[in-house]
Amino acid sequence: MAGGLIGIVGLLVGIGCLICFIIVLIKLFQNEGTLKGILGLICGLYTFIWGWMNANNHGIKNIMMIWTLLLIIQLVLNFAFGVSLIPGYPAQPTPVTP
Repeated sequence: MAGGLIGIVGLLVGIGCLICFIIVLIKLFQNEGTLKGILGLICGLYTFIWGWMNANNHGIKNIMMIWTLLLIIQLVLNFAFGVSLIPGYPAQPTPVTP
């Protein structure tokens, strides 16, 4: 049961990260043009770094703080509970019948 709850929390954190990514990506397209916007779409790390470098200039500091917090939560969840989210783990032994 705990794996299901952790999976739901992980899903919600992932959706939050995706929403923050889209907001920053829109700002990237608006301010840097199509070429850098496509680069940001292909490489999320570029979007994240650009967002922090321009957070004050474009008024997205709160979004970047939320995105960073969500990424940290996601890393902690993946590290702490990643094995428990693997389907079928731990493997149940097959009963041996004579």
